[in-house]
Amino acid sequence: MSEQSTKRGRPQNTELTRQILSTTLNALAENGYHGTSTQQIAEQTGTSKQALYRRWPNKAALALEALRYGFRQVPPVYPGMTSFQNDLLEAVTGILTALHDTPLGTAWLTLLAEPSLSEELTLIEGEQRTHFRQIFVYWNTTATMETGIDQLLGFVFFTSLVRGRKPTLREITELIQSVTSRS
Repeated sequence: MSEQSTKRGRPQNTELTRQILSTTLNALAENGYHGTSTQQIAEQTGTSKQALYRRWPNKAALALEALRYGFRQVPPVYPGMTSFQNDLLEAVTGILTALHDTPLGTAWLTLLAEPSLSEELTLIEGEQRTHFRQIFVYWNTTATMETGIDQLLGFVFFTSLVRGRKPTLREITELIQSVTSRS
């Protein structure tokens, strides 16, 4: 006789979860980490703080999941559709668009200022690196892969978040040409 496990309680409403994460991302961008409260998020999404804590153990976990949610909205790049340089351009452009046209960039900066989240933020940054690794691996250019990814993401994050401006297509293209010429 096989044992089947079933989850207790009501199934989670995926639309509510999406709404909570989106609302949290916006709240982080507008109010900062310390200015964002779970009560505020619960009220804005029409749920309760208890419902939030059933999904996430604390505000930090909710904030980090909201950041991951923001990065998951970046369209994936499927390597091999055109060229190595175009695949990298598409990946960089996707992240830039998310950092500038959504609350993701401001929320990212907000969480970077919170020392207790640094380890988790490093993991989230690593998740973004994985997308770029897939492109380098597909095009069999792994010799300088990590350095190339450092240059691309370093430029994107520094220019976008520290300098507060979106890099030009020319800047991005020149950097990608520099990275791919060494690969």
